[in-house]
Amino acid sequence: MAKIFINYRTGDGERAPELVDERLVGVFGEGNVFRDRRAMRPGTDFPDYLRRELESCVVFLSLIGSRWLDIRDEKTGMRRIDVPKDYVHDEIATALALNKVVIPVLLDAALPRAEKLPPALVGLANRQVMHLREGYAHHDLDILTDELRRHVPEKEAEQRRDAAAGFNVGPNAQFSRSPVGINPVYNEGATSRDQDGDGRRPA
Repeated sequence: MAKIFINYRTGDGERAPELVDERLVGVFGEGNVFRDRRAMRPGTDFPDYLRRELESCVVFLSLIGSRWLDIRDEKTGMRRIDVPKDYVHDEIATALALNKVVIPVLLDAALPRAEKLPPALVGLANRQVMHLREGYAHHDLDILTDELRRHVPEKEAEQRRDAAAGFNVGPNAQFSRSPVGINPVYNEGATSRDQDGDGRRPA
């Protein structure tokens, strides 16, 4: 299971999720970074997989752009963050409930005020933020990576540690651990990862 979980809203922040994912995978290794489009294979039982990733992660990154709070659901007209079974909402709510290290990463945006957030996400407004600014992305990614090093070992250090412990670790080795039995606040009613109204799982 990955140590870093990347949460984002499709349509907000353009290529930011891919940029963050690419940089962190290069530093910490593919197995230590979870971004749904890359990590989830066809046929994956996504609610169970996401729950296990959330339970096992150490750091949860919530990428927030200028449209994050106000993107509307086409069917209901509601803010997507307020729509039942919205995955962005449920992932953040679960990370907060599990007392993960939750870091809002602001994409040329301001952190939403508590009164603008759904009740389960109010705690997000109290978290210290980091920034990923257009035009300064490489600089800001360096700062983000340095902060994450405080919580997650780099892939080379992890391989050396496991080799010293007697494991046969190759470049594609992956390790997993069983769920810890925590009940996160996850809605499992959707029949497809696409049906959260977020459009994350393109054909």
